[in-house]
Amino acid sequence: MESAVWVLAAACTGLLLLLLKVATAIWWKPLQVKQYFESQGIRGPPYRVFNGNTPDITRMINEEKCKPMPFSHDILPRVFPHYHQWSKAYGQDFIFWFGPQARLFVPHPELIKEILSTKFGNYTKIRSNPLASQLISQGLVGLTGEKWAQHRRIINPAFHMDLLKGMIPTMVKSSADMLDEWSKLVLAGASELEVFKEFRNLTSDIIARTAFGSSYVEGKHIFNMQAKQMDLTSELSRSVTIHIPGFRFLPTTKNRQRWNVEKGIRRSLRQVIHAREKTAEIEKSGSYGTDLLGLLMSGNNEQVGGNLKSIASLTIEEIIDECKTFYLAGHETTSVLLTWTIILLGIHQDWQERGRKEVLEVCGKNNYPDADNLSRLKIVGMILNETLRLYPPSVFLQRQTYKPMKLGRLSIPAGIQLMLPILAIHHDPTLWGHDANDFNPGRFSEGVSRASRHPMAFMPFGLGPTMCVGQNFALLEAKVALAMILQRFSFVTSPSYTHAPMLLLTLRPQHGAQVIFHMD
Repeated sequence: MESAVWVLAAACTGLLLLLLKVATAIWWKPLQVKQYFESQGIRGPPYRVFNGNTPDITRMINEEKCKPMPFSHDILPRVFPHYHQWSKAYGQDFIFWFGPQARLFVPHPELIKEILSTKFGNYTKIRSNPLASQLISQGLVGLTGEKWAQHRRIINPAFHMDLLKGMIPTMVKSSADMLDEWSKLVLAGASELEVFKEFRNLTSDIIARTAFGSSYVEGKHIFNMQAKQMDLTSELSRSVTIHIPGFRFLPTTKNRQRWNVEKGIRRSLRQVIHAREKTAEIEKSGSYGTDLLGLLMSGNNEQVGGNLKSIASLTIEEIIDECKTFYLAGHETTSVLLTWTIILLGIHQDWQERGRKEVLEVCGKNNYPDADNLSRLKIVGMILNETLRLYPPSVFLQRQTYKPMKLGRLSIPAGIQLMLPILAIHHDPTLWGHDANDFNPGRFSEGVSRASRHPMAFMPFGLGPTMCVGQNFALLEAKVALAMILQRFSFVTSPSYTHAPMLLLTLRPQHGAQVIFHMD
């Protein structure tokens, strides 16, 4: 009897401690953080136990998705409604709550530069949620610390400009194939095209060819599976079931599909890698090829007396993760950039004509672009930069303090998540002038650093050491495709186009991008 009493007492004590721990996490700690920031003049929407402000954010985003929007580049209220409303109510610097986790908005270029450029690891990446992990796994985008540095050292050479120039013929070939199909459709009378879908196919083709070279067919199949995984993951992110703890582990139909696709991607990539290793061993060449996969594998080894010896701890599974990252970054970024560029030029005919005139003067009517004349397309570069300013593929970045930090005038406790709102900074009139919401590529005529009132106000690919490694690849790819389109077609945004930018992994048109083309 006495032992049963002790067991009951221990169970009650354990339950009490658990409840105390939960109460501390979801009530006491957030209350302390709230009071700490309020003492520094930082306020925000009221904290609600457990859910924080997450339901409010979901509601505002869903309401904006259902509203019609006139064609305007003032897209912040639609894409980032919580930031837009709360910054007006509480000031530019405010905190909000993602569940019990405090998030601080930092809409200041100088402070963002400090956060992203630190070499001491004071601000770390936020650990990706399980959904994001299905797409980027342990690739460069999701890594931190020494692992990130190791992967970055190996990957950097693959994106050196001299190597990228060698990929231009591949980019030209894929673009020419797409434009040939467009020409057939236009001549047949089908002049309206949905360009978002077209550009997704184009960039998928280019990344498959440049990443896998001679293994292009296998690469295309792998990236088709990755595209399916993106759709499945996006579908889950919009479902209420995502908020059910452990739901992603249940063997539902959609979960099984995600698991099977992931297994298929990794199995196919593993086969391609093993085939490259076997070929290199037979040929004793010490080279795995000059495509992105081959360069990545070569960067992981050195030639020692006719044998390949590992000089880094990058495993086959890590190479697979980087291949998945190639697709997500290289495919999505350029496809949305080209989509918004064509929509903008379809509306702003004056800049379309200026871009076309430059392309015809530099490249001619029937000559494909090459490395030399692409570097001389200044107006085309200005158009792409202005598109990236108004419609950046990624609308925000996130970091987290791992120890108490001093940032500007604020003291920030450890464990606070920092939201760096790229979209808000790109549309800020105090940085870009009264025409911040206007399409004006001319603001970049003297270069990126002089386009705004702060040299760091333009950050579509991030800033500092963690700036996107594929930036030059994406811009080169977009420049090739845009130049070739301007050579061959004139176009106007279709009356059927509905302007509705939305965030779904990247900033994309909610209802597609319908454009009417004419042969020049």
